[in-house]
Amino acid sequence: MNPISSLVFAFLLTVFPTQILCQTPLIESTCGSTIYKVLCLGTLVPDDEARSATDVTILAKVALRHTVDEASDVDTQIVKLKDSTAEGPLKVALSNCSDSYLLVVEKLQAAQTSFQNSGLHVVKDWMTEATVYRGMCDQVFQGKPFKSPISEQTTKLSQMQNNAEVIIGLI
Repeated sequence: MNPISSLVFAFLLTVFPTQILCQTPLIESTCGSTIYKVLCLGTLVPDDEARSATDVTILAKVALRHTVDEASDVDTQIVKLKDSTAEGPLKVALSNCSDSYLLVVEKLQAAQTSFQNSGLHVVKDWMTEATVYRGMCDQVFQGKPFKSPISEQTTKLSQMQNNAEVIIGLI
């Protein structure tokens, strides 16, 4: 897709997200409860399991799965950046962030397992812990003379997790 087409599509997606993406009322109404509706729609609508969902519990499971996948992708990106960065303060920051993200992924995976085996309060506890460790990574870059090279990815993960938490809260 050329840049102009991408820009027009992004604009239309922002203005008319439901009409463009959503053909299932369950996804539309569920994502309507989230803060990041466009991201919610963009996550759930392409997913076959979400499109065939008959209740919010299935959508919550799918949203959590995508959140875990995104956290794993961010963790992989951090490791790649750390491995390709010369010794110095940025490498140290990425190393500390990598340590935190191992725990973010672990906590979100525990939430995913708990979703299937335990009560929802346990899921929410694990997700809260993931938020704490994600925040620790963000704090590593505060006050530094360089910007976090993963800030866009961590923001997206934060938004996805927020959406998953809202959807879980609808159960």
